[in-house]
Amino acid sequence: MAEALAAARANDAALRGADLRETDLRGADLSGDPLRDPTMYYAELTSVDLRDANLSGVNLSGADLSGADLSGANLDGANLSDANLRGADLSDANLSNADLSRADLRSADVCGAILRGARLGGANLLPIRDDLWAVLSSAPREVPALIAALKAGRVDGSTYADRATGLLGTIAAARRVPIGELGTLKPDCMRPAECFFMGIVLGGTPENNQFSALALEWTSQWLGTMRAAFAPSA
Repeated sequence: MAEALAAARANDAALRGADLRETDLRGADLSGDPLRDPTMYYAELTSVDLRDANLSGVNLSGADLSGADLSGANLDGANLSDANLRGADLSDANLSNADLSRADLRSADVCGAILRGARLGGANLLPIRDDLWAVLSSAPREVPALIAALKAGRVDGSTYADRATGLLGTIAAARRVPIGELGTLKPDCMRPAECFFMGIVLGGTPENNQFSALALEWTSQWLGTMRAAFAPSA
């Protein structure tokens, strides 16, 4: 396999259309290779280096990518359903339109990842949920307003600027202050929760937008937990 990979690196087109299913590529460095359209489902890719790789449309269903470096990779339209992405570096990766159904993203770095159009049903998205909860913990009084905005389709994460857009923009609007005046909360389009909110377009509600539905679910969970924790004793 090492010889084949070396040949592939010498010939940019060598892996296009390659069938790499159930191939063991642990520790391989494929960063920058144009892996367009290969089939790699159930491949063993633990700790593989795929930085900036072109994996657009690749079938990685069920692949073990735990600890893999996919930073900056193009995974537009890739099939990552049931994939093990635990501890993977997905920072700045393009996951637009990717199928992440039932994927395990625990401990994954999704900072700066683009998730527009991604399918997330059943995916383990604890890193994003926990980051959202960290934001909510810094702006507890604005949480009911955020919930109302999500239900009404008033959240617009499709663009990010110093105005009432995205997660922090919605919080700033509820507090009636500029987005730059939220105290410890600083505008950061790269943080996981904000990247997740980019999947919510204006008019997107929990009924028609999966990102809005998950954001509402997580925000409601946080609020319920806080109310239960600080409710007056009977």
